[in-house]
Amino acid sequence: MNQHSWWYLSRASGLVSWVVLAVTCLWGILLITRMLKPADRPAWLLDLHRYLGVLSIVTTLVHVGLLLGDKWMAPTWKELVVPGALKPATEARMAPGAGAAMNWGIYAMYLMIVIQVSSWGMKLIPKKIWHFIHLTSYALFVMATIHGLQAGSDVDNIVLLLSMSGIIGIVLFALVARILQGRAKKIQRAQARAS
Repeated sequence: MNQHSWWYLSRASGLVSWVVLAVTCLWGILLITRMLKPADRPAWLLDLHRYLGVLSIVTTLVHVGLLLGDKWMAPTWKELVVPGALKPATEARMAPGAGAAMNWGIYAMYLMIVIQVSSWGMKLIPKKIWHFIHLTSYALFVMATIHGLQAGSDVDNIVLLLSMSGIIGIVLFALVARILQGRAKKIQRAQARAS
């Protein structure tokens, strides 16, 4: 195997993980806004959203695990799971600013796990707390995006940048639609109470 094969595999799995996370966020927005109304079968739609959430964690763990095989960067488990634990020798083999980008990825991984665990225990948590935790998935997407754009060796690749921009645009469009729909519902409720 090439000296950098593990890095390429890790980078590819990280991009797959980011895409799965984007689809998970998008699917959640489509569920809450009921944009899928013509195909609205809540049980399977919700099951798919849950499946995508678990798949996000699995692909993230594969991404982290593959980094351990990278003998050139040679990170330790601690460096991959503890923010700020990156040794100067490891950081010296990385691009400038990649150490901070790794921290974004580590925080994103932990937030992803908290969101998923809270979803599994949804019936045990007060709905407002669960809802707040679940809303942090938008912050998670931003953190993972920052990590991917700053830690990657291919961030100057125009195809990658255009693809990521397109995915970000789709998620942002759906998010704006969700916010506008929420505001419209609040106005409707206020008008119904006033009349």
